Amino acid sequence: MKAHTTIMLLLLATIPASAGVFDQFADIGELTDHLNSGGPPRDGIPAMTNPEFVSLEVASSWVRDTDLVVGVVRNGEAKAYPENLGWWHEIVNDRIGGEFVTVTLCPLTGTPQVFHATAANGSQIEFGVSGLLINSNLVMYDRRDNETLYPQMVYTGINGRFKGEQLELLPAIETTFAMWKKMYPESQVAQFGTGLERYSQQQSSKYQSADRFAAYPYGDYRTNDGYFIAPVTTGRPDLSTYSAKEVITGICLGDELRAYPFADMAPAAVINDTLGGHELLVLFDLESRTSIPYSRVVDGQSLTFYQVQAEGDLPVEFRDVETGSRWDMLGVAVDGALAGSRLEQLPSYNSMWFAWSTYWPESTIWETGDGIIEAPPPITAVLEPATATVPVGFDLAQNHPNPFNPDTRIHFTLPVGGQMTLQIYNAAGQRVRSLADGAHRAGVYDVTWDGTDGSGRRVASGTYLYRLEMPGVGLRQGRSMTLAQ
Repeated sequence: MKAHTTIMLLLLATIPASAGVFDQFADIGELTDHLNSGGPPRDGIPAMTNPEFVSLEVASSWVRDTDLVVGVVRNGEAKAYPENLGWWHEIVNDRIGGEFVTVTLCPLTGTPQVFHATAANGSQIEFGVSGLLINSNLVMYDRRDNETLYPQMVYTGINGRFKGEQLELLPAIETTFAMWKKMYPESQVAQFGTGLERYSQQQSSKYQSADRFAAYPYGDYRTNDGYFIAPVTTGRPDLSTYSAKEVITGICLGDELRAYPFADMAPAAVINDTLGGHELLVLFDLESRTSIPYSRVVDGQSLTFYQVQAEGDLPVEFRDVETGSRWDMLGVAVDGALAGSRLEQLPSYNSMWFAWSTYWPESTIWETGDGIIEAPPPITAVLEPATATVPVGFDLAQNHPNPFNPDTRIHFTLPVGGQMTLQIYNAAGQRVRSLADGAHRAGVYDVTWDGTDGSGRRVASGTYLYRLEMPGVGLRQGRSMTLAQ
């Protein structure tokens, strides 16, 4: 898939990436042997520091709706950094929501990343452009000692005072300026020509016109798979399946990495996945080039999602199987039992395939269709009594057989009519399946559980709790059962 002339957007959350995958470098200092000049000297590409901001309306005079922007949300404050600025500045040191962050963009690997940049004493950590590259990727330098270098995609110091220290990667999404305006209509936008006070008047004067930021500076580099400006030296990219400039979302959790190619997720996807022991959800919308990973765990319960027709302004909406709540692209439940809940965004970054596969050859690749489910059949039902006999008591019998495989029968009695539920929970207390829910007549009932969850998937062997409740009359009873596979 070819990259478009657009601008990138990043949305922040607070989960740091694991350092485990970086253990492949026995000595991180090895990477100093792979440094190559990118052409300009140190600070020849001027990083912006604490630039001025303008409204979305004012920024629309030079940022097109189809462009991508780098957007950041911290503590309720939203800012957008047009990628046009990243083409020419590559680093923006800034403060947002009372915290310092560093927004970076490598135009040669298509990699936007945002890092926590508040020092232990509360001061701002600033980074500059070293003028060096590793695998065509931006190498930043730390202005605290003016020596430590950080390859952007590894974000770990490879020399100097901070050698071996890893920056905290903050989660990222990509989307168009038009989409960002829908997501955060009160957002402010970084203004070109500002935040350059540390540079000479002669140098900063080159960045005062909007015309400077109208075009990508490297011609057809992003769409020409044979065009490279700097060598790739730490390994050989795997080009057997994807072309060099294909765009992927890369996620690192625990000691595992996985790439989600845009081409395979197109045109839209709601993906349920597991990586590094984490249950995650990946949302994708091709038209706005938006890729967002979230945790699927809400209040200790792992949810499973499927895409539904969007009713709001954002193009991708989805429901969870377990409660039927509707969610939007911001990870907010907009209606249903979980209305108002918010999914926690996971750290990730987008990259051209050649750069990702060179740095992370052990990365797995998401297989097309995995974790994408259709809208399930209703997971609750109103049952009919097994006999006409009206029982005198409320009772939930032990399931039979027990242990069981593959299915088991559950017998219960309701002495009066009314609202009732029959739910199954796993050992962690998470709801697995609802077997009955609604207004039922008094009577004797039998229901079969086939050992699947609400989305029709077989559950693991183990102990499960089933619970019968009539909340209107204060009746409830529970028992345990064992699935043996």
